[in-house]
Amino acid sequence: MTTYDDLDGIIGAWVKATGSTLFTEWAGQPARFFHIGGTRSFECFQISIGLPDYDEVAVRAWAIDTYDDSEMEMDRTWNGRVSELNEMLGTAVATVQDWKARWDNVH
Repeated sequence: MTTYDDLDGIIGAWVKATGSTLFTEWAGQPARFFHIGGTRSFECFQISIGLPDYDEVAVRAWAIDTYDDSEMEMDRTWNGRVSELNEMLGTAVATVQDWKARWDNVH
């Protein structure tokens, strides 16, 4: 069975690439997630990696807080094989970057 320990190298590389901090626990349970700040003050996005289930894993990108109250529109989940984790994290980070640039794309 795959555990977070098996994924931490890939996750750590993305945490480093985004200049974030890896959180490894939530409510006393193992977890893996990191935050990406927005282009405006107080805006924050989170990418979380679900606990692997055999050879399957889920990656979720979502807005924690935005300056324009659009959090509900920014929530995506990708499901795939553990071997696809690096690509799913790349897609999640790119999605957050698109969300961060939404204001620039409108004006």
